[in-house]
Amino acid sequence: MTELGKATIIIGLFSLLSKISGLARDAIFSHEFGTNKVLDAYFAAFRIPDFLFNLLIAGTVTVAFIPIFSEYFHKDKKEAWQLASNILNATVLAMAGLAFLALIFSVPLMKLLAPGFSGETYELTLKFTRILLFSPIFLAGSAITGSVLNSLKKFALVSAVPVVYNLSIIGGVLLLYPKLGPIGLAWGVVGGTLLYFLLPLPQLFRSGFRYFLSLDYRQAGFMKFWQLYWPRIFTMGTGQISLIIATFFGSYLSEGSLSAFYYANNLQSVFLSVFAISASIAVFPTLSDLYNQKDEQRFRDVLAKTTVQVLYFLVPLSVAMLVLRAQIVRLLLGIGEGTNFSFQDTKIVSLTLGIFVVSLFAQGLVPLFTRAFYARHNTKIPVVTSLISLVVNIILAYYLVSQYGIAGMAMSFSFTVILQLLMLLVELHRKIGSLHDEYLILSSIKIAISSVIAGLAIYVSLYLVAPLVDMQTYVGVFVQALGSGFIGGLCFLGASLALGLEESRHLTTMVKSFMVKISRPLLMIINIWE
Repeated sequence: MTELGKATIIIGLFSLLSKISGLARDAIFSHEFGTNKVLDAYFAAFRIPDFLFNLLIAGTVTVAFIPIFSEYFHKDKKEAWQLASNILNATVLAMAGLAFLALIFSVPLMKLLAPGFSGETYELTLKFTRILLFSPIFLAGSAITGSVLNSLKKFALVSAVPVVYNLSIIGGVLLLYPKLGPIGLAWGVVGGTLLYFLLPLPQLFRSGFRYFLSLDYRQAGFMKFWQLYWPRIFTMGTGQISLIIATFFGSYLSEGSLSAFYYANNLQSVFLSVFAISASIAVFPTLSDLYNQKDEQRFRDVLAKTTVQVLYFLVPLSVAMLVLRAQIVRLLLGIGEGTNFSFQDTKIVSLTLGIFVVSLFAQGLVPLFTRAFYARHNTKIPVVTSLISLVVNIILAYYLVSQYGIAGMAMSFSFTVILQLLMLLVELHRKIGSLHDEYLILSSIKIAISSVIAGLAIYVSLYLVAPLVDMQTYVGVFVQALGSGFIGGLCFLGASLALGLEESRHLTTMVKSFMVKISRPLLMIINIWE
């Protein structure tokens, strides 16, 4: 297996663990609160801290930092550590200053962000926001240290830390909420972000990192970093503004609408992170190196191969989630006796989830194609496509939310992310020529056909399994969903193998190899026992 393949698997596995812990977090939230004003306030309060971090740091710093740091690291390690220290110090100080300003102006900002909130919901949102403003400061530091480790191709610990973050939030619900009330939820988040920053530090220093207490703005790499950084803000900013738009419109809708939107978004992001974002993160250093080496052929090869791999997982999963959306929501969010998550909540969240997953393939490919442009030091195209998508999203959301409620917000989101993907794909062809189009189109058709067959198999299986179990119980719904999903998975694998899809052959080979490896020690134990 290639180093890129290993990196993708490592990041994917830890992303899966992170998302499982995130699902456990949401399950606990839904059991304790359902969809109510406490969670509406909680989710809305994240918008300002998340906007600061995601706009100025997440993704922005990574795509600007890694190509430059990698270039310096191969030439002069001391210069590379000085560059990393300069950027670390600058970003943490800048984030602390912005968080302080947001704290001072939290009242007018919150009135602008969620004008539909009033009374207890508004006051609670304000309290949450003021506490959560500590979190982007710690996350800013962790973004730089994590980018250094990713540049050194040490992905495991950085990918594992989000699990601890989610466990800290769960601790806030189970331990702090009973003692401190709703505010305990916010302190659980802050504790998680502190751990996010602290845990990777030992590995960072073991990797040779030297910290310099400096802010050398004249360093050439520092200036080059900012040249790549500023355009990326517009790209990331549009994504965050889309969530702010959802919060803005959601604040005018009925209680629980905003919670339903974020529940659905969190559910569909599970597979997005595991199979798409992880691949984008893993492939980015490789694409940067290939561009620096002027190896255009390998650049196209790697990008095309990664594109098909992302589609191979996301398309069938989106079909399965579309068919099984009600079961998924009920199983993951409606778990436990005495849950506050009602069947009406299930209906709203599953509808929103179904609309989200229609664009899951596009949500997976947009980060990949965006990173392809940034690996080539091209910042203009991602910015322009993001701004166009944002404008379309605002216009569509204004109309669709008034017609369809929070589901209209999901419709607007899905349409605009597909639009952005198409624009990026057109521009990629203009910049690098053919992206092995015949291979991409043929593979996509095979994946689509196999996914439709799998979806039909799941749909039929639901009705075949339902009479055999008690659908009024959790176990009955679980057996129905698991059995139908398993049959659908087998049908997808069988159809894709019959169509000659290369990824399915690789997958079956990996599974066989894994089974052989785990069977050997078992056979040894059996022989010893005998």
